[in-house]
Amino acid sequence: MPKELEHIVQKAICKYLDARKIFYFAVPNGGHRHIKVASKLKSEGVKAGIPDLCLLKDGKAYFIEVKRPKTVDSPKGRVTQNQVEVFGKITNEGCKVEVAYSIQDVETILRDWGFRD
Repeated sequence: MPKELEHIVQKAICKYLDARKIFYFAVPNGGHRHIKVASKLKSEGVKAGIPDLCLLKDGKAYFIEVKRPKTVDSPKGRVTQNQVEVFGKITNEGCKVEVAYSIQDVETILRDWGFRD
């Protein structure tokens, strides 16, 4: 159920972004794949640690990593060391990246980034 919860949260965030008419796309890096498929994708530029969502606005890219929220049954999702390194590279390129556990987190992140209704 923990992985399913992250999926549910990301779907809700996408619905929220759609309602706000914010242009974004998902980066489907996660999941288990056959080794041949994974190898093919890697050769095509898929990189581990890339955040789940990319938002574009006014010529700038913004990234959101979606993690499962804490529940009675499981701790909140954590950013991996690989993600920390990738997030640093994204930030060094002048882009913003944040972690969200809920729609409320995304509302706060967007406000901090200057997204207006």
